[in-house]
Amino acid sequence: MNKDNNVSECKIGRTTYVVKLVFNPASKERLTDILQRLIDRECEEMLGESGQEPEKQAV
Repeated sequence: MNKDNNVSECKIGRTTYVVKLVFNPASKERLTDILQRLIDRECEEMLGESGQEPEKQAV
C-alpha cells in the first residue's frame, strides 16, 4: 500500500496493478467495472487474439 491514501497496489498472479483513485462525479461506470475490463483485456492479450482456450491454440 502506498503512503498516499488514493493509490493502492494489488497483485493478481504475476501482474501488479497500481490503482489511483480519482473521483469523477460525471462517470457512469463503477470502479469494479473498470478494473474488470482492464483485467479482461490483459487476459485476452495473454491468450492471444484468437479467443481460444490455451490448450486449443496452435503451438
